[in-house]
Amino acid sequence: MNRKTSLCNLSGLIIFFLCCILGCNNDDNILPENNSDDPDEEVEEEEEELGSIAILSDCLFGDTNLFDTPVHNTIEETSLVDNGMENWQKVEILSDEFDYIGGKQSPEFQNKWRLGYVNNFQPLPTIWTGDQVSFEDDTSNTGNRILILQAIIDETGNEKRLRCGMISSKETSTYPLYQEAKVKISNSQLANAVWMISKETQIEEIDNVEAYGPRIRIDGQECDRPYFADRIHLSHHTFRQTETERFDYQPQKHTWMSRKKDNNDCSRDNDVVWSEQFHIFGVKWESPTKLVYFIDGKKVKTVNGLREEDAIDPRGYTTCGDGLTREMHMLISQASQPWRYGGVDAFWNSNDIKSGPNTKMVVDWIRVYTPNGQLNKQTCN
Repeated sequence: MNRKTSLCNLSGLIIFFLCCILGCNNDDNILPENNSDDPDEEVEEEEEELGSIAILSDCLFGDTNLFDTPVHNTIEETSLVDNGMENWQKVEILSDEFDYIGGKQSPEFQNKWRLGYVNNFQPLPTIWTGDQVSFEDDTSNTGNRILILQAIIDETGNEKRLRCGMISSKETSTYPLYQEAKVKISNSQLANAVWMISKETQIEEIDNVEAYGPRIRIDGQECDRPYFADRIHLSHHTFRQTETERFDYQPQKHTWMSRKKDNNDCSRDNDVVWSEQFHIFGVKWESPTKLVYFIDGKKVKTVNGLREEDAIDPRGYTTCGDGLTREMHMLISQASQPWRYGGVDAFWNSNDIKSGPNTKMVVDWIRVYTPNGQLNKQTCN
C-alpha cells in the first residue's frame, strides 16, 4: 500500500465516523441556514434603511441638502408593475389629460377642479387665481391639449401682487396612492409645483415636484438665486398650528436634486435644464411612513420611517394617527416664494423673470392611481 492510498483510507474512516455522529446519511437532519425549528431562536432579517435615502450618482456635494441622481436621458412613465403597483388602477376623478376643447369652462373640468387653492388662503405677495389658468393646443402633438399656468404682476392695489395660476382637486384621497404628472417647468424663476395638501386642516403636505426654473436666464445672465435653479425639490411637510404660530417640519437631507446630461462632468454646466422639455414626476405615497419619488420613470429617492432624523414626522406634529394619513387634495400651482431672496422687497427688486410668456408652466396630464381605482377615505377622531 502506497502513501497516497493510506491517506485516502484514513480520510475515509474520519468521514465515516463523523457521518455516524452527525447523521449525515439522513438529508432530513440538515437544516438550511436561519431556518431553525426553535421558536426562541431569532432569525436575522435585513433592516430597511430609514430616513431620507437618495439614489446617488458619482457626483458628490459637500452640502447634504443636495444630491445628484444618475444620468437618465429617457423620459418615460414609471412602471407600475416594477414598483409594487401591478394591479393599481387610475382614479378618474383625480386624474386629467386636460384635452378639453372648452378649456376651464368645460363641465367635466369644473366637476374635478377648483380654480385656486382649497380655501381662501393667499401666500402674499402671490395671489392664487383661476384667471391665470388656460388651455392651449399642443403644437407638437396634434389633438393634444395642455394646461397652462402663467403669472402676471398686478399693481392696481396698494401693494404689488403676483397673480399666479392654480387648480386644486375637489375630491381627496389618502394612501396608498401614486401621483404622476407630465410637466414642462417654466423659463422663469418662479416656483412650479405639483403637490398634495390635507383637507380641512392643511397640516400634512406631499410635494411631488417643486422647481424654480433655469440657472441661466433668457438674457444669458445667471439668475439671482442660482442655488435653487436647475434643481428639483423633493420634500414633504408636517405642520403644527397653534393660536399664534405655525410650526413647519420638512426633511433637510437630500431634498434638492440635480441630474447630469451625461457622465464624467459634475459641473453645473452639465445639469439637466428642466425647462427645456417635458419631464415626468411621480411620488408613491406607500404608507403613513413611506414616500418614494420617481423622475422620468426612475426611482430617485425614498423617505422612510416616522421619528428618525429626516423621516416622515420626527417632531410628532401629525395628529390623525402617526405619519401622513389624512386625505389630500391634488394641486398644480405657481408661486413667488420670496423666502429664497430674503424677503418680499428683495424678490421684487431681483432681475429674475416674474411675469409674461416665460412664466408659462405647462402640464400635459396628471394621473393618480390606487389599488382599486377608488378614493381612499380616512376618518379622524
